[in-house]
Amino acid sequence: MDYALSVLAHFFKLGLQPDVATLTTLIHGFVLQNRVADAARLFRKIVVGGHCQPNVITFSTLIKGFCAIGNNTAAIQLLGKMEANGCQPNIITFNTIIDSLGKDTLVDEALNLFSEMVGRGIAPDLVTYNSLIQGVCNLGQWKEATRLLYEMANQGIFPDVFTFSILVDAFCKDGMVVQAKNVVQIMIQRGIEPNSVTYSSLMDGHCLRGEMNKAKQVFDLMVTKGSMVNVQSCSILINGYCKQKKIDKAYKIFKEMPLRGLVPNTVTYTTLIDGFCKAGRLQEAKKLFSEMQDCGQLPDVQTYSIILDGLCNNQQLSEAIEFLREMEGSKLKPNVVTYTIVIEGLCNAGEVQSAKDLFCGLSPKGVQPDVRTYTIMISGLCKGGLLVEAEEMLREMEQKGCSPDGCTYNTIIRGYINNNDTSRATSLIEEMSERGFSGDASTMELIVDLLSKDTVDPVLLAWLKDKV
Repeated sequence: MDYALSVLAHFFKLGLQPDVATLTTLIHGFVLQNRVADAARLFRKIVVGGHCQPNVITFSTLIKGFCAIGNNTAAIQLLGKMEANGCQPNIITFNTIIDSLGKDTLVDEALNLFSEMVGRGIAPDLVTYNSLIQGVCNLGQWKEATRLLYEMANQGIFPDVFTFSILVDAFCKDGMVVQAKNVVQIMIQRGIEPNSVTYSSLMDGHCLRGEMNKAKQVFDLMVTKGSMVNVQSCSILINGYCKQKKIDKAYKIFKEMPLRGLVPNTVTYTTLIDGFCKAGRLQEAKKLFSEMQDCGQLPDVQTYSIILDGLCNNQQLSEAIEFLREMEGSKLKPNVVTYTIVIEGLCNAGEVQSAKDLFCGLSPKGVQPDVRTYTIMISGLCKGGLLVEAEEMLREMEQKGCSPDGCTYNTIIRGYINNNDTSRATSLIEEMSERGFSGDASTMELIVDLLSKDTVDPVLLAWLKDKV
């Protein structure tokens, strides 16, 4: 792209004007490289400078770029500027934005844009309806999905394999596997062959319900149909087995992948590593972690976080810290979830000062603790008898724009009760109630235990009576 821009600059030096094809090609290049801001700057420079008049393809290309980075507002604003520049949007322009809005669950906005498109005399096509159906299905709006299906049929637009696959996936994600299987049967009756996406969604539906035998039957059916099994379908089945703690069956599917000509990806490895860790088979998880890198599959933040969680849960804190430092030294930077895992591991091991040091180092690294991080740190301080510091942290989190939740309050209240400071616990119970939170089962058990003693704080007693 830099070479292309230097050529463009040379054009201007020679007194030549780029045509619309040149402009569109450059914008397309920037979009492909995810340099949408550069594409927009070039667009403005050429158009404002009057060097050439963009056409519908130019506008649609930049709109596609904005949608790709989730900037629907900029895409819609650019759509509005098209007519001002003497350019009429076409079906592709509208479909691009409608699809993006639907994927971002902005279904009402997508339907409004659909109505505007129809009002302009642009007839929707199968792509338009598929995008809308995908959007409403993602929100579980089955009546609206049915209405759209009838509407498209009335206009002579019939569902394709993609339409049916959307429905199958949505039904499965909602736990409605029977309805999903009915959709598959309708497909077959209409002579539309379900594809890998359709069957993978159905398999995932069974996995989500813990129906692993049925999931495996779908997988075996895919195998009989030839080259339908892919990395995603294997990963889905592996994940299902791992969730059911059937790690050996998951590992068997994993080992069979190369025999099918499939290369496990980062998702596959991460899923199986998570399964090994949760099954307490940490050595196998670590071996797989090394293997994936040897095979050229780079672990991501989630992979590291899973390994760190496994190490912390198995009290291998020195190795966990070593892993964390290795991650910090790489291009892959730990996020708040990663740090929180290690902080919790240190707190559980009674190494509160080390946890606190790690916690205090987050902000300088550009990582902001979330409510879970604060709550875990407060819990560690309470267990260490450092109640003053725990409450200081409670106040600090609010000052830094992170409001405590019910879990945070319950944690510190239990800390005070366990350290025999009923008075302070009572004050925090009142504060918690005023904020709309209530005591959880563990807190209530401690409070009931307090009531069995001779002296009970009257404020605490009044609060408890109010809850009963």
